[in-house]
Amino acid sequence: MARNASDTARKKAEGDSATQIGDDVDKIRDIIFGGQMREYASRFDQLEKAIIARMDKLGEDMDKRLDQLSSRLAAEKDERKSSDNTIRTQLRDSEKQIKAAIAESGEGWAAEAVELHNNVIAESEELVELIEKAKSELLKNLHTEFARLDQQKIATRDLAQLFSDLGRDLKQESK
Repeated sequence: MARNASDTARKKAEGDSATQIGDDVDKIRDIIFGGQMREYASRFDQLEKAIIARMDKLGEDMDKRLDQLSSRLAAEKDERKSSDNTIRTQLRDSEKQIKAAIAESGEGWAAEAVELHNNVIAESEELVELIEKAKSELLKNLHTEFARLDQQKIATRDLAQLFSDLGRDLKQESK
């Protein structure tokens, strides 16, 4: 233990002498380079202040630019949203107009189809009537022609009978 105590005292004495030597070296350095060191320290302080000021200014400038960019982006987002809404509205209006035009043309086509159908029915009724008239006229003409032919046929029979009688009479006279 006594040895430890003496070792500790010796180390403390060595540490104190090293500290004293370091302090002496610092004093010598201060004497030799003191003015330059203070000047360098002053310049470093000024440089540090300038850098800090410039960094603060850059930070403020960046904040301003970010704010401007944010506001531009927000304005552009609003503008796009507005134009999207406008386009959607125009598309809905166009869709309504197209549907109305289709419905209107469909109604027009339906009306035309009904009118054409009615015209076709009326013309077909007229044609049926004409056909019936032509049929009845044809039948009437056929009946009259049959009757005339029948009368001619009778006349032909009569003529044949007459010739037959005449031929008999001639035959009896020639005998």
